[in-house]
Amino acid sequence: MRRIAANYIFPLTSKPLKNGIIEIDGHGKILDIIDTNGTISESRNLEFYNGVLVPGFVNTHCHLELSELKNVLEEKRGLPFFIQQMIEYRKQSKTNRTFQAIKDADELMAQNGIVAVGDIVNTNTTIETKRNSKIYYHSFVEISGLGTDYRERFNAAKKLYDEFFEQGLASSIVPHAPYSVSVDLFRLIKDEAVRQGSILSIHNQESKDENELFLLGTGNLLKTFKNLGIDLSSWKVQGKTSLRTIIDYLPTKNHLLFVHNLYSTVDEIQQVSKTFPHSFFVFCPLSNLFIENKLPDINSFLDFSDKITLGTDSLASNKSLSILNEMKKINKAYPTIAFEKLLQWASLNGAKALNIDHHYGSLEKGKAPGINLISDFDFDVMQITENSAVKRVV
Repeated sequence: MRRIAANYIFPLTSKPLKNGIIEIDGHGKILDIIDTNGTISESRNLEFYNGVLVPGFVNTHCHLELSELKNVLEEKRGLPFFIQQMIEYRKQSKTNRTFQAIKDADELMAQNGIVAVGDIVNTNTTIETKRNSKIYYHSFVEISGLGTDYRERFNAAKKLYDEFFEQGLASSIVPHAPYSVSVDLFRLIKDEAVRQGSILSIHNQESKDENELFLLGTGNLLKTFKNLGIDLSSWKVQGKTSLRTIIDYLPTKNHLLFVHNLYSTVDEIQQVSKTFPHSFFVFCPLSNLFIENKLPDINSFLDFSDKITLGTDSLASNKSLSILNEMKKINKAYPTIAFEKLLQWASLNGAKALNIDHHYGSLEKGKAPGINLISDFDFDVMQITENSAVKRVV
């Protein structure tokens, strides 16, 4: 048994403990959390750390298979140009560099205190790494397609889903984005999700061009599709935003992760929360700055703070895979948001979104959530700093 302590412990499901002690077994399972009332009077086999002890982080949006694209794509050119770069990349053949980059990124996330990941997949290239990883993965098998070949595309996704399932890896079939999935394909995805009770993830309002396409049938996203030769003959102007358009295409009882939300309005946020009681809003601020040079209006979401989670997106649009770095960026832009709330988004809410909060997300007796040490913590204001670092201690 190990006994560890720090200046503060943040269990998340109970109050922070000054100089608290956590007892854990050899498998990382929490046996007890001891409130010392602020004073450690004995030190039998005690490991004391300067900083704060927190649950392992949950990264609810990543593209592990794009890890070889670190420092390859151009920044701040907007989503349409980014999509064009990505489609051109996917036409290339995969090399051994791809698999090594995936393995390295997985190890990097583990080093950065990430214990669980919601990962978007379009291929089977991440299976081997995930089978041997310290991290829990839920793989979202992503589909896109606007043409009449929707059934073939769904069947291909189902085949890929089966590959993950046969390896004992949690997965589900999900739509890419409102602008890239036909109504017929949405229906197949919805029916499958209802049948399985699966978790869904969808990129949402990542660019103003997305809403312009739906509202007016114009914009850079439309130009990109035409340049790529994508058949838009069945596309119709909706006269409403992308999010309002697809609400009827999604199941109401499943866990739904809406990712990015850069251009979501307060009314839309309220509508999503009312229509989908198990919905979550995923923020990936560093990726948003890389692609769109914009942050989401997080203040608009604060009434639904229990639904906010954090993601890193991929190394194609991020220079690191660190949830702590995402927290730092939010703290810099929104300094009034308390550390404990940021931590809730970084761990407990993410665990709830991926339906693994029985094991991860908080420091509670009986759980094995992983335990991170955050050092260089500002105890005067109880907040992380630009110099804060994370180390996984359990």
